[in-house]
Amino acid sequence: MSSSDPPAHVTLEARAIVFDMDGLLVDSEPLWAAVEGDFARVRGAEFTAEHAASCVGRGLANTLRFMNATFGFAVDLERDARDIVDRFLSRARELVLMPGALALLDAAAAERVPVALGSSSDRRLVKAVVAAVGVADRFASVVAGDDVPRTKPAPDIFLECALDLGVEPAGCVVLEDSVAGVLAGRAAAMKVIAVPERYPGDPALADSADVVVRDLFAARRAIRFAGGGPYTASK
Repeated sequence: MSSSDPPAHVTLEARAIVFDMDGLLVDSEPLWAAVEGDFARVRGAEFTAEHAASCVGRGLANTLRFMNATFGFAVDLERDARDIVDRFLSRARELVLMPGALALLDAAAAERVPVALGSSSDRRLVKAVVAAVGVADRFASVVAGDDVPRTKPAPDIFLECALDLGVEPAGCVVLEDSVAGVLAGRAAAMKVIAVPERYPGDPALADSADVVVRDLFAARRAIRFAGGGPYTASK
């Protein structure tokens, strides 16, 4: 990814930042596609890149339901999700942060703006991934898919992040790469910056996000920090 500036008129005030994880903070979507593809292939199905893209941001249970509906093989949500997560975590050493992620985390810390992580993945997975890429201590709140009744595109994850941080949703800026995540941020009444993995990404992103940028360096330039707000300890 290369750096790109947002439109000059777009500057979003942030009293808190909420990161998505897969495909936004961490370059994990290729590994997810490979692991899910292997899972489906053993069952005689071909889970394509297009299939994987349609499931991004909605959680592993949704992906398994998609496979059941598309390919017809039976799934056990708990058992099969555990199997896929185990496969993924066995290769966690392959994961890297997205370009600009550390710079944005450093900038938020310097401005005393609290940062949360809101992911549709389960907590076991989220904790392992942020530890693998060395940023587990950067987040004042971590909310996972199994912490809330509904995952993205419902707003539950992001609303829980705001509650943890002690910041009103309107004061939060969400960073997302998927349509489901952008819709969740919008439903939570937060400001949303879309950072699609393949810029400019799905046209639906432009319809729902406040701004679409090429990378996290450009996202940083679209944010005006308003630090010093209260926040609670990490979960």
